[in-house]
Amino acid sequence: MKYNYQLFEDNAGGLHLAVLDGETCVYYFCSNHCELVMDTLAELKRGGDPLEDEWEGGEPNPEECYREILYFVEERMGGAWEVEV
Repeated sequence: MKYNYQLFEDNAGGLHLAVLDGETCVYYFCSNHCELVMDTLAELKRGGDPLEDEWEGGEPNPEECYREILYFVEERMGGAWEVEV
């Protein structure tokens, strides 16, 4: 797999997938439709590339979204936590 990832869940039941190139978030997808997020993760694990394959649905500023969810997790704000998959 070319990229690493982190998966988070928020207290509203939404999943947040951060696709990382090193420490930089290059694709960020969040949805309350958990199956969509898990399908996206499965595609990543199969070797899919969100940039080369031009995946739809990602946030326009993935790095900002990633930093925000990390802040929520670290500060225990909004009931967000990292999910181990």
